[in-house]
Amino acid sequence: MSRFGSGAANRSQIRAFSKSITKHPPLPSKLASFLDKCSYAFSLGKFHARILALGLANHTLLNCYHKLSESTWNSILVGYYRAGHFDQVLTRYIHLRRQWSIGLDSAAITFACKSCIELNHLQLGRGIHVDAVKFGLNGNGFVGYAHIGDFRAYEAFGIAVRMQRKGLLPNRVTLVSLLQAASQLDTLKEGRSVHGYAIRRGIGGFDEVFETSLMDMYNKCGAPKIAACIFGKMKKKTIGLWNVMIAGYLRSEQPLEAFRCFCQAMQEKYVPDLITFSNGILSCAHLSYLPEGKSIHGHIIRVGVKLDVVATTSLVDLYSKCYKLIQARTLFDRMEKKDAIFYDVMMNGYLYNYFASEATHIFLEMVQEGIQPNLGSILTVLSAISELKDFRKGKCIHGYVLRYGFDLNIEIANQMIYMYSKFGLIVCARKVFNKIRYRDLVSWTSMMMVYVHHGHADEAIILFRLKCKGSRWKMILSCC
Repeated sequence: MSRFGSGAANRSQIRAFSKSITKHPPLPSKLASFLDKCSYAFSLGKFHARILALGLANHTLLNCYHKLSESTWNSILVGYYRAGHFDQVLTRYIHLRRQWSIGLDSAAITFACKSCIELNHLQLGRGIHVDAVKFGLNGNGFVGYAHIGDFRAYEAFGIAVRMQRKGLLPNRVTLVSLLQAASQLDTLKEGRSVHGYAIRRGIGGFDEVFETSLMDMYNKCGAPKIAACIFGKMKKKTIGLWNVMIAGYLRSEQPLEAFRCFCQAMQEKYVPDLITFSNGILSCAHLSYLPEGKSIHGHIIRVGVKLDVVATTSLVDLYSKCYKLIQARTLFDRMEKKDAIFYDVMMNGYLYNYFASEATHIFLEMVQEGIQPNLGSILTVLSAISELKDFRKGKCIHGYVLRYGFDLNIEIANQMIYMYSKFGLIVCARKVFNKIRYRDLVSWTSMMMVYVHHGHADEAIILFRLKCKGSRWKMILSCC
């Protein structure tokens, strides 16, 4: 029997054989032989569907799928997730790991984790996390992205509840762990409950670790004023506490307050570390304070502190935003060990200075170096390609987005709508829009603007009415 794969002739053979087995079901051994010679993944999928429908499946037939590559299986898992079949993602994942022992990459781990979150399968999620550690993927950006609503953080609160039911009172260590879990889950209500419990029990009032965790929780949960209030009442401060406060202001997009806090720490003669310097430089970058930023850079050089990737990233960001690309690129090239965030900042620097083509080159270099792009990387390169109106590169990045499941992210989907709008491809933009499961206001507005900019105001109005259907926004239509 000839090997089946691609091409019109082979596809005709496949269709003919699929129809024939419906009328005259062959022996399972014959089907297994046929599947074993079929190397085309799509064909295998069609045959498997026919086999299951006829009740002819057995272990021999299923083993024929063993020869599929990791990337093919990862694509299958992504497809199931994208279609909302979370249980199928987990079923296929378990079969691959236990029966065939196929090594999976970050995409499979990520979507298995995300399916556990969707189905609230805590125990299975722990097992997948073990797999991530086993394959060395626990530090991967994609796998980390899947841990939004980290199982361990949820579990921490569950353990605390069980402790109290058994009459065991949480101590300082327990409360610090719960504050860290609240920070990770961005749950201010639970964090404040832990704080209130600590006050009632008189725990952690003058403990640096507890107070640092408390400030960090309020900063990460969007309450920097409460963190500042706690910080102001502290009699004894350390540089670590100053770092948490400065970082909190930066997180809440208050760079001026962050810079003032940095200056105050320096005036009060606290000895800064690299985190302090990095946050100070980052504040200058957001404010475009080039002289002040260069002064901090000069001080680092004078005291002989060796720059790490975090501090260098802050400096690249500073020089890029102050239109000093030569200095930024020099620092970028000197750094031997680069991470995804470092590449992101350099890409954004080129884009900020209207060098979109250079931004795409940095992205290509990043991929070639084997560094996995993150959400920021994809958004930046999509923006760069939109500015260049490079259709070929746009389609390539769209393919990359689909392969790694980034199209499930609403920000990336919105950016792709904008990109296709710049290309003048309304149909492609609408296809992306139609595939978004949970559209936000930006999605609807972006698609409407695509129609308006290309002379299809009637389509924009239809879309607007669809958005406003059943809501009080109908009042706006009556005013038009």
